[in-house]
Amino acid sequence: MTTIPTFGSVDGLMLAIMREFFEPRPDVHIGSLYSAGLNPPMVIVRRERRSGTPSIDSTDDRYIQAAIVSVNTITAGADADELGEQLQEACRIAIREAQQNQKVVPGFGVISKITNSVEPSRVADWATSTGQVQYASLPKGSVRYEAVYRLLIRPPDQALVHNPFMPSR
Repeated sequence: MTTIPTFGSVDGLMLAIMREFFEPRPDVHIGSLYSAGLNPPMVIVRRERRSGTPSIDSTDDRYIQAAIVSVNTITAGADADELGEQLQEACRIAIREAQQNQKVVPGFGVISKITNSVEPSRVADWATSTGQVQYASLPKGSVRYEAVYRLLIRPPDQALVHNPFMPSR
């Protein structure tokens, strides 16, 4: 049996935060992957590994985990640019409120610190030198905005973490 805390899924933490925040807006799709057939507006949030975007240093990685998270918003229509910026702002507020209120997401953890690494901006969706991007097949008229956040995350109550590869506690 280990005494080192087990961390929950960063994607699970971020999805739970976004789903709760956008609960009054069921028209906003919240997910961790984009797939054809989804209708805007949508928020795609996931943990990333990005070169040139170092995570925040953790003084003790046994009890604090660093994570880089991308928040992509996809909107459509005549006001897609404006809606994309507004949806990104709503996402920023969701993340910041979760951190400031120290919202504990059972089984996943709590955001201890946030540093915005890349401010929200419109991004092009075509292949790059590193390969095709996930969003290359967005429907015509759709606009994608992206922001990147660096987070420090504290582990959840250990009794609520489900990891089938860890011995039971």
